[in-house]
Formats: sequence, C-alpha cells, structure tokens
Amino acid sequence: MTTSANPELQISPMPSRQLPKLARIVVKVGSAVIAGDGNVRPEIFAALANDVADVRARGIDVVLVVSGAVALGYRGCGFATVPSDVVQRQAAASVGQPKLMAALDHHLGQHGIATAQLLMSADDIENRRRFLSARHTLQALLAAGVVPVINENDALSDDETKVGDNDHLAALTTSVASADLLVLLSRVAGLYRNGDGEIISEISIDAPLADHINDSLSDTGVGGMKAKVSAAQIAARWGVPTIIADGTTSGTLQKLLNNEPIGTYFAPNTRKLDARKQWIAVRSRSRGSVWVDGGAQTAVAERGASLLAKGITQVHGDFTIGARIEVCDADGQPFALGLASYSADEMRRVAGHKAHEIQDILGYVYVDEMVHRDDMVLLQEATP
Repeated sequence: MTTSANPELQISPMPSRQLPKLARIVVKVGSAVIAGDGNVRPEIFAALANDVADVRARGIDVVLVVSGAVALGYRGCGFATVPSDVVQRQAAASVGQPKLMAALDHHLGQHGIATAQLLMSADDIENRRRFLSARHTLQALLAAGVVPVINENDALSDDETKVGDNDHLAALTTSVASADLLVLLSRVAGLYRNGDGEIISEISIDAPLADHINDSLSDTGVGGMKAKVSAAQIAARWGVPTIIADGTTSGTLQKLLNNEPIGTYFAPNTRKLDARKQWIAVRSRSRGSVWVDGGAQTAVAERGASLLAKGITQVHGDFTIGARIEVCDADGQPFALGLASYSADEMRRVAGHKAHEIQDILGYVYVDEMVHRDDMVLLQEATP
C-alpha cells in the first residue's frame, strides 16, 4: 500500500514490525513529556521508572537521554518563558538539571535502581580518546546495574561545543553505548502521514520522508519531528532501528517490547559501519572541506583509494591534523568524510602536487596521504 500524496512512500508490504534481539536500548525522553509550565510531572517520572524497571527485568540494559533542564529551570531564574538567549538558557539549565536528576533518582530509586549522570558535549564525541572513555564509563555503569542518564552539558556548552538537540545526542549515544534500539518518547504518537494524517506504523529509513515532516519545534525551541527523523537516520548508520512513540502514556516501553504496533518504527538498512568508521561518521560536525578533481573522486569513491594532494583543487576552513573534514567533488558536493592527515594550511600549500614534492614544499612529511582510506567514510556508506 502507498499513500496517494507520495506514491514512493512504502508503508507496506514491509514485514510486521520485528525488533532485533535486544541487549541494550537508548531511551530519549523529551522535555515536553516530563516538564509542564516549568514544573516536574511526577506521574510521568513514575510511569517512566516503572517502564525502565520492566525493561531491566527482561535482562535488557537501559540508557536514558532526558531533556528538560531548561524547561525545569527557567522559572527558578525568574524568566516568564523559556529563554532563547544562549546565556539565559545556560543559566536555566544549571537550575533545572538538579531538579531533573532528583526526580529521576527518586522514582527509579523506588524500584531499587541507582542512577548516574553523564553530561556530554561535542568534544566528548569528536575526541577519540574521550569517546572511548565515555564508552568505558557507560559499560562500567551498566555492568554495575546503574542506569546512566545522559544529557548535553547545557550549562556550559556554547554553539561551538554543543551537539545540538537531545534527539541527535540520543542517536550518537546508540553508538557510544553499542545499543540495539533507539526509542524517542515525545508528545507526538509517531510520524504522521502527510504531517497530520494517520500514524505511519513502520517505514524503511531510506524511504522519502519530506512530505511527512513539519518544521515545528518543541516548547523549548529545539527538536521537532525533523530532528527525530534525522536521529533515526543517524542510528541507522550502524544498523540500529528507531521508534518514535508517545511518552505521555504509561506502559509505552512495555508495549513496544511486546511488539505492539504503537508509534513509528524506522527499519534501518542492512549496511553497518565498523567501530572506527562509526566514530568518524558519528562526530557532530566537520571542521572544513577539500574539493577534488574527477580523477581523485573516482579513485576514492570507486577504487577505495586514499586521497592524495595531487587531486585536491580547493581547501576550505581552518582545521588541524585529525579534524573531520568533508571530501567534495568538483562542484563542492560532499561524497566522503575523513580525518585530515595535515592541517588546512599545509593542505593548501601542497594541493595539486605529487607526494614526492611534499618534502620540498613543507620541509617535512608526515604521510603521503592527505586523508587515508582507513580514516575515510563514503557518504553512501554513512547515510541510508
């Protein structure tokens, strides 16, 4: 069956929703779910804690990504509404974060479940050592039976260090935590056909979705359906399915794990990146780009070659060694992501030259490759 508005959108004949074997799930709870008018909603926290306890009783680890620090803290700062100013949002988050954790600790504690708070920023994901440290911390907490509660460090993060929204952070967390399923709990019950029709129960992640997404944001000015679909696409890069469901009703997680067809299930494609390429793809932003000629594009994209200086025509940005950059075709369209072996200034100086000329131009040589193939991910690999 297809929709009349978009005949390419395949709702069926996909098989009935079938969750993979689950050892660990990431559950993101939106601020609109847990906070109303700047106040904690104890009934929501109680229902969430009950669901988490049920999931853990099934032998499945749970990692929580919970929004709401700004929503719970803005009134404490004397603001009448959720602020848009960055510094005011940081102040509100610093007031609301203890309230958020206190509520989670209390309600999960009723089930004998301990919680731990992890505040993350883009740097924790983009720095390989910190990425692995975060992974090891998560593993240790889960092994100890603790439920990690992850949030962006809103009180200190600025535009340069922010991951963005917590839907995005939750998707990245599926890689850090090696999770098998991402659940996004929101006030909406799923992805609506044509933006306001019936709920689409199941859909392939690579189906055309633009007609079914509106641009509205949450009450706190972030998120929205576009962010949730983007998060599902990110998780799909490493083979993790995503479910968007209503988080305002009790028992949602239990129903999902019982394969009840609530919410929208995003089935990932079968491609799955290895651990290192996951990390390259998972990083929150690129720091620059290089444009290459047709020969270099063919060598990289079709023959699996490394990127050499000879094929570079332009270098954009101010990046350092190890930064993630986009590799673009002659028209500036990115077709790969990679880790730079040289800085932007060094690449500009050697662009268009052969490998044996690097020594004469720079006075030194790190490696012959500007971006090594092992440090590169083609976008056709990384994007469903």
